[in-house]
Amino acid sequence: MSTALLASLFAASFAALVSRAIVTPRRLLAGRVRPYAAISRSRLGTGYADISVASITRHDDRTAVGRVFGPLLAQWAEQLGALVDAADHDTLRRRLRNAGFADTDPAQYRLRQLAHTVGGVAFGITLGLVLNNVSFALLFMVCFGFYGATYQRSRLTAATEKRAARMRSEVYTVAQLLAVRLRTGSGPVDAVRSVCQLARGPVVAELNEAVSWISSGVGAQRAYEKLAEATDEPAAARLYRLLSASSNSGGDIASSLLSVAEDLRLERKQDLARAAVKRRTAMLVPLLLFITPVMILFVAVPLLPMIFGTF
Repeated sequence: MSTALLASLFAASFAALVSRAIVTPRRLLAGRVRPYAAISRSRLGTGYADISVASITRHDDRTAVGRVFGPLLAQWAEQLGALVDAADHDTLRRRLRNAGFADTDPAQYRLRQLAHTVGGVAFGITLGLVLNNVSFALLFMVCFGFYGATYQRSRLTAATEKRAARMRSEVYTVAQLLAVRLRTGSGPVDAVRSVCQLARGPVVAELNEAVSWISSGVGAQRAYEKLAEATDEPAAARLYRLLSASSNSGGDIASSLLSVAEDLRLERKQDLARAAVKRRTAMLVPLLLFITPVMILFVAVPLLPMIFGTF
């Protein structure tokens, strides 16, 4: 009876974790709007500084249980993250940004990693108890726990590679659009702003981020340099460095952009050719593993009686 109860508790916990991972709870809008509304009120004469108002009106959405056990869970999550992928918060924040998860901070990433690990261990123990075998329970606990601990890192790596591939395919078009805007008489910043308003994609999103920095007072050269330092895609970094170098030097930027676009198109063409060669080579594997032995048997069966003289 106790084994069945324990298995039911583990199964219920695993089902709750899976449902929370699939359907994330909706964040309340009040806690996100309150600081901005308070800052606007402070500028009308409340007497508080903007920073102090934002800190005073920050709303904690956690419950009493979350406020009590939150620091302990955060410490466990940091210790697990140090074992699985040793990276500080700055490095992890950059990896999340390059994967397209800019809304997720390192603390949330660590907590999700811990939740998947606990869920994997619980599922392994539950499966072992259902089979009524302690050895299987330990084996499943280790296997599913390791899978849960590395799931977030694998997901982050896959998302980074997918986003980088999309950026490589977009840089060529973005460079051409910028060249067209510059040839029609727009300035460098205005050309980037107009392309950001018309296009969509990760490259355009990063350029839009640079435009927002420039609008807030950051120099154009520094804004593009920050983008080049933050991105992991060499093609996009090359475009950002060109925009950074041309922001102060001037000259015919459109010709340089067209040259960069042509070079990127040739590199993309070479990448596709190499991928086609790899796929053609991979098609030879079924021939070598399955068709070749059958052909050898067809040849060997009539030759064996002739060699050993059975006729």
